[in-house]
Amino acid sequence: MTTTTSSREFRILAGKSEERLLNSFFVLYKTARIMEDNNPTFQNQCQSFFDCLREFVDDGGPVIIKTVGERYFVNEKLVRFDENGLSGASSVVQEWKTLGVGGVSFKSTIALDEVRKFFRFVSRIKPNSLNLDSLSASLKTHSMSEVGFLARVEVNADEPMIPEEVRRHFRKTARTTFFQATKVVEEVMVNTRDKKEIGIAKTKRVIHSLIDHITRDESSLIELTAIKDYDDYTYAHSTNVCVYALTMGVRLGLDRARLSHLGFAALFHDIGKVKLPTDLIRKPDAFDENDWRQMQQHPLLGAKTILRNMKLDTHTVRAAQGALEHHVNNDFTGYPRLVYKDRPANLFSRIISIVDTFDALTSGRLYLKKSIPPDKVLKKMHYQMKVKFDPFLLKIFNGIVGIYPAGSLVLLSTDEIAVVLTNDQENPGRPYVKIIGNRAGLLDSPEWVDLSRGDQDHRQVVRMIDPDHYGLDIKDFILGD
Repeated sequence: MTTTTSSREFRILAGKSEERLLNSFFVLYKTARIMEDNNPTFQNQCQSFFDCLREFVDDGGPVIIKTVGERYFVNEKLVRFDENGLSGASSVVQEWKTLGVGGVSFKSTIALDEVRKFFRFVSRIKPNSLNLDSLSASLKTHSMSEVGFLARVEVNADEPMIPEEVRRHFRKTARTTFFQATKVVEEVMVNTRDKKEIGIAKTKRVIHSLIDHITRDESSLIELTAIKDYDDYTYAHSTNVCVYALTMGVRLGLDRARLSHLGFAALFHDIGKVKLPTDLIRKPDAFDENDWRQMQQHPLLGAKTILRNMKLDTHTVRAAQGALEHHVNNDFTGYPRLVYKDRPANLFSRIISIVDTFDALTSGRLYLKKSIPPDKVLKKMHYQMKVKFDPFLLKIFNGIVGIYPAGSLVLLSTDEIAVVLTNDQENPGRPYVKIIGNRAGLLDSPEWVDLSRGDQDHRQVVRMIDPDHYGLDIKDFILGD
């Protein structure tokens, strides 16, 4: 028996825990074939796999290891592994295909003894004489109720590979993580302003949560950066910059330690503004020359604030440098004027410079009076890139934002209005969207549509549109489900 699913890959990637579990599974699978029950290596591999398994059973649900087409999944998370690097996983999966097996499901209540018993059982499987039904019957015969085989899944290009509820779960998780980060920024800035003790342990934890989410599903966090009308945008801006910066760091292949340093620097790049007059930060009119002179003090004030008020370690040193340099241009213009001009600003500062500029211009912060559409901001930044920005890094950022940034409002050829949720890197002109209205008005129940699917050829994105022009608040549609 087989079921069908899609060949389209949604960006919900597994993390290190899933990778360890999958690798341990196939190592043990192969070990059971060549070693006896009492062999220490077999016993150790059983224990190792069981320990990995226990990391996933706290929620009470089953742990599923499966294949779909040529891809490997732990639960619904895609594990990016070369199958030959998975301890010879390809030979095991080929055997599964013969048997009609698509994977294995472990109940949360499984014990170590049953793990040993199961792998000893699979070591004796003979593909030519068994199939999925007979294997499942044998498990019952051998009193193994905590583990089961799954049917093989065929690939069908017309159906989504990742269930809709998983997409929505990731968006819900993204919101929790995003607003936790915003709250942390607020706490640190308020404590800094009030000259209270600043703890950074909570900050590091929330940054690691952001890293974990971005490596699995970056779009659901980037979508939240489209919301601009917060009660105090200063804190949300810092979180937006952190999300964009970490996404760039992931795309650049930075390791987890450097991602943590980058996230910390991005989150507090504007901390110097707490040292400026509040009426300046909240001024509703355009800045005059004196206002700009004051505003240009915030990078230096930020570096001093971080070094004076936070425990000195790699995170704070990197953050101080990021705060100091994030308004220094690629040609050394900008502010503050640096005494060294024989080397460019550090990588983190150059990343923060790009994402800070983009978020500031698209937000319509008070002293800018009006926001600028993302596509026009990117054109402006590309025009200035030789002077202001690192061209290579700007290209990376452009790939993240895409043609239609997550969270933007678009008009479809069917006269429907939709919110962009996820960009397809292979087909950037056909994103995953939520249709919220048509000529008759707003829909009571929005429609979730993947424009890259073959059955959606009748829908095309015509252009981006300004929510204000239609009297719409984009926040209602991003947070309303």
